[in-house]
Amino acid sequence: MAKRSRETLGAAVSQATTFESQFFESQTEEEGAAEGSQAGTAATTEASVDTEPDNGDNFDGINWDRLPRFMKPLTTGRRVKSWIFQHGYRVVELYDQNRVWFVCKYCHIHKVIDTGGSGVFDVSKATSSAAAHLGLQKRGHGFTKDGLKPRRTGQQLSLRQTLETGVAVSQEAANAMGNFNIQQFREVAVFCLLDNNLPMELLARPSFREMISLANPEAEAALWVSPRSVATYAMRLFQYMQPQIVCALSEAASKIHISFDGWTTKGGKRGFFRVVAHFANASGVIQDLPIALPHLAGSHTGDAIADTIKKTLQEYSIGSDKLGYFVLDNAANNDTAVSSLAHAYDFNAAHRRLRCGPHTLNLIGQAIIFGSNQEAYNNNNDEQLQTEEVYMQEWRQEGPLGVLIDVINHIKTPQQHEIFRSFQTAANAELPARERLHVLEPVKPVVTRWNSYYAAFKRATQLQAAYNSYAEHYINALSLEDRRACQRGNKLPEAPSWMRSTGLTAADWAVITEYQDCLEPLKLATEKLEGRGKAGKYGAIYETIPVFEYVLGALEARTRSYEQVDFNPPDAPEDHLFVNLRAAWSKANDYYNKLDRSPAYYAATCLHPYYKYYCENSWVDKPEWLTSANAGFLQLWQSYKPQRTRPLSQTTAKPRHRGIDDVIGALVRRNKAQVEAAHDDEYERWRTQEPEWTSEQYLSDGHPVKYWIQLRSKYPCLSQFAIDILTIPASSCDCERLFSELGDLLEPRRRALGSELLAALQLVRSWRRAGFDGLYNNGDDEDKWSDVKDEEIVQQYDIEGWSTTP
Repeated sequence: MAKRSRETLGAAVSQATTFESQFFESQTEEEGAAEGSQAGTAATTEASVDTEPDNGDNFDGINWDRLPRFMKPLTTGRRVKSWIFQHGYRVVELYDQNRVWFVCKYCHIHKVIDTGGSGVFDVSKATSSAAAHLGLQKRGHGFTKDGLKPRRTGQQLSLRQTLETGVAVSQEAANAMGNFNIQQFREVAVFCLLDNNLPMELLARPSFREMISLANPEAEAALWVSPRSVATYAMRLFQYMQPQIVCALSEAASKIHISFDGWTTKGGKRGFFRVVAHFANASGVIQDLPIALPHLAGSHTGDAIADTIKKTLQEYSIGSDKLGYFVLDNAANNDTAVSSLAHAYDFNAAHRRLRCGPHTLNLIGQAIIFGSNQEAYNNNNDEQLQTEEVYMQEWRQEGPLGVLIDVINHIKTPQQHEIFRSFQTAANAELPARERLHVLEPVKPVVTRWNSYYAAFKRATQLQAAYNSYAEHYINALSLEDRRACQRGNKLPEAPSWMRSTGLTAADWAVITEYQDCLEPLKLATEKLEGRGKAGKYGAIYETIPVFEYVLGALEARTRSYEQVDFNPPDAPEDHLFVNLRAAWSKANDYYNKLDRSPAYYAATCLHPYYKYYCENSWVDKPEWLTSANAGFLQLWQSYKPQRTRPLSQTTAKPRHRGIDDVIGALVRRNKAQVEAAHDDEYERWRTQEPEWTSEQYLSDGHPVKYWIQLRSKYPCLSQFAIDILTIPASSCDCERLFSELGDLLEPRRRALGSELLAALQLVRSWRRAGFDGLYNNGDDEDKWSDVKDEEIVQQYDIEGWSTTP
C-alpha cells in the first residue's frame, strides 16, 4: 500500500477547521506527480481532454458512500457538457433527479467536503458558483474554461506559494509566518457578515474572493463557497453562545426584567416577537440583552403572547425567584399577557406591569399636533362641540401644519429633490458666508411618531426660504394653468389643495415655530428616558416621575398663557394650539396617574442617591400622595426585609397608687423598642445617615447600581432591593431597535430566510456586540459543540430553503 505523503496530509488539515479535524481520515495517494501541484494539475487537465471526447459522465475516484444524498444521472446530458465537469462529477439528488449538482473531484477525493468545506454546488440553473470554485488559487484548483488560470503577476506570494516556487525560507521564518488560523478567520468572517447585515452568499462572489486572495490566498481558501455552510456555521455559533447567556442571567446581580414587542414584516406575511432581558451583572454593569425572537403565528392575543414568553423564560431558566418587572407599551393585550404570567409565576400583575415612557410621550406629542380630546374644547353644547371638531379637522388639513406637511410630502421624486436643492442653493447665495448652510434633505414625518414631526418642523424652519420658493414655484405654475383652463372653458387640472393657496406666510411660520417650541420639552424628556447606558445613568425607571412632572409642568405653563385670551372676536388668534395643549395635558395627566398602580416608580426614585428626597419636596403640598406612595413602598420593602422575631415585652409591676407626675412621666420617654426597630431598619438608616448625591456627582460619574453594590455589607437587604428596582428600564425601545435592524436584513431578495435561522442570526449579532465570545475567543473545547451534524442543523433552521440567489 502506498504511503500517504506529509504534504498531502498538511494540505488537507489546512483546509479543515479545528473542530472539523476530528472527522479527518487518512487517504492514500497515487505515486507520481502530487495532485494539486503545477505538474499534477497539468497532467489532470491533459488527461481530461483525452479521455472525455464525448458527452459521457466519468465517475472515476468517486465514493458513493460519502455522497448519500446523490446518485448517477438517469441519462447523459442532452447538450454538450460544461467544462467544469472535466474537474468533477455530475450527480443528481436521490429523491429529485431534476436537480443536478457538481461535486469537485479534488475536494471529494481529499475529503474536504466531508469535513465541512466547500465543493458541492447546485448547477441545475447555472454553473457560475462551481466555476468560481474551480478558479480559486489553491491546491488542486486554479482552472478556467481555457485551462489553468495564470497566476497574477506581481502579486505578493503567501508562505505556501513561496515554498512551492522553491524559494529558500528558513525554519524560523516559516514558523513565524505560518500556521494561519482558519478557525479564527472563519469566525471573524461570519461575525462581519452578521454585524453588517451582509448576505451570506457574499463569500461566494468571485470579486470578493479575488480581493481576499490578493491579500492572502490562505484566507481565501479558508472561506466557504456555499452559503449553506456559512449559515450552518452561524447556527453552531448560536448553539455555542446561548449557554453563555443562560449563565449570565443566572449570575445576574439583579432580577431579570423583561420587555417585549411585536413586529410584522412588510405585507404582513410573518410576525415576530422581540424579547429583551434587562439586568445588572456582578460588577453592576447594566445589560439590555435580546434573548429571543420567536415567530408568533395567528392572532396576537394576550394569552398567545403569554405562552410565548413562558417558553422563552423556561428556555433561559428564568424562574419566579429571578423574574422581575415587565416594561411594555400601552397595548391592551399586554395587560392580558402580564395577568396570565402573574398567575403562572405568582406575582402582583398591577405592580409588575410597567409602561414604556417614550411610548406614552409619543401619544402626548401626537395630542399636541393632532389633538382629539373633546373635553379640550371646553364646550358642553353638543351642537357647538360638533362644529368645533369640524373646524379643527379643517385646520389640521389646511392650516400651517397641514400645508407644510403636504409640501414636504410632495418632494418625493428625483426631479422634485433636484428642484428643492436648487432653491436651497439660491437661498444660500443671498446669505452672508458664515450663515450659509449645507444643502440638506427635507425630513419626512412618520404618522405614528410625533418626534418625526418635530424633526420635520425643525428642518423646515432651517430651510424656510427654500420651502417658500418651492411652494411659490408650484403655486404660480398652477395659477397659470388654471387661467388657461378657464379661458378655454376646460376643467381645472387636478392638484394638491396647497397649490391653490397663498403658501406659507410669515404668520404661518410663526405658528410652526410655536408648535416646535411646545414639542421641545417632549424631545428632552424622550432623550432622558431612551438614553440607556451601561452606567444606568439615564433611561431607567427612577427618571420616570421627575420627567413626567417636568412635562406636565411645561404643558401647564403653556396652557396657562392662553387661558386669558378671548378667541371669539373676528381678529382674535385661532385657538387650535390652546385646544391641543389641553388635550396633551389631559393625556399626560392620565398616564401620570397610572404610575400609582405600581409602587416601583416611587421606590426607584426614593432609592436613587440623587433623587432620594425628590418626591418629598415635590409633593410637599400633597401629603395624601406621600402617604399612599409610602404605603406601597413599605409593602415592597417588607418582602426584602429580614423577618425578625419580636421579643416578648417585659412588663414591670405597676404600683397600686401613683401620683399624677408618675402617670404622666411614664409616657413622655421614647419607647426603647421603637428606637431599636428604627435603628435596625436599613432604609431609615440609609435615608438619614447617607448623604444624597450632588448634581455634580450625578452628572459626572454617578452610577447608582455600583453605588449600592459598594454598600452591600452595610445594607445587605436594602442594597438588593435597590439593585432590583434601579435596573428596571424606563422604556422598551430596545425592541424597536432590533426590528429596525431586522427590516434591513429582510431586503426583498432575502425574505426567504427561515424564521428560526433569522432569529438565530439576529441574536448572535446582538450577543457579540454585548461582549459575549464566540468559540475561538472563549478558548473552550470545540468538541463540545461539534457533536451535532450539519444536516441536523440544516433541517432545524430550514437553511436548505433559504434563497441564495444574489
